[in-house]
Amino acid sequence: MMLLAATSLLGVRTGTVAAQGEGYSIEVLLTHVSRPGLATPFEVEISTMDGSDLPETITLRLDTSYMSIFDFNGLEPTPSASFSTERWTWWSFDVPPEQSSLRVGLDARLEPSVQWARSGSATLEIDGSSLVGVDFTTWVMP
Repeated sequence: MMLLAATSLLGVRTGTVAAQGEGYSIEVLLTHVSRPGLATPFEVEISTMDGSDLPETITLRLDTSYMSIFDFNGLEPTPSASFSTERWTWWSFDVPPEQSSLRVGLDARLEPSVQWARSGSATLEIDGSSLVGVDFTTWVMP
């Protein structure tokens, strides 16, 4: 175990997942492997594929069970509205004029009691329609 720790094999490993569709792209920077109590990056970038402006309001839908692995310190920008059920969490953002992308960053650490793996998804919704999304998994080492 000491050898694994010394080589950082039990530390945080990040990566990205991305998808395009309906004129939009979504890219999620996430932690593929982490340990309880460690800072665990999670960031979503949404953009138009042709560089045109985003709509005035966009909504990011996330798995509530995935988001529960985090001990939130902050979310930037702050959603203009949010709603959560047992299955989904929605964050809506008001987008300033002439913006072709939005980056949402979560400052968090992994909850100390989280074990094993947790899968989730992030989906862009506009006017109630799901346009493009990605699936991902975070593995939690002891």
